[in-house]
Amino acid sequence: MADTKKKPAAKSGKSKRQAIKTNRQAKETKKETRKPSDEG
Repeated sequence: MADTKKKPAAKSGKSKRQAIKTNRQAKETKKETRKPSDEG
């Protein structure tokens, strides 16, 4: 039972970490996409 309880927590933590990474990547992509537009 303890194992089952521990598994979801680890999964949730991994998902949160991935979400933060994706969010950061999206922010960087937005910045990069905006740069050329500003120059042009």
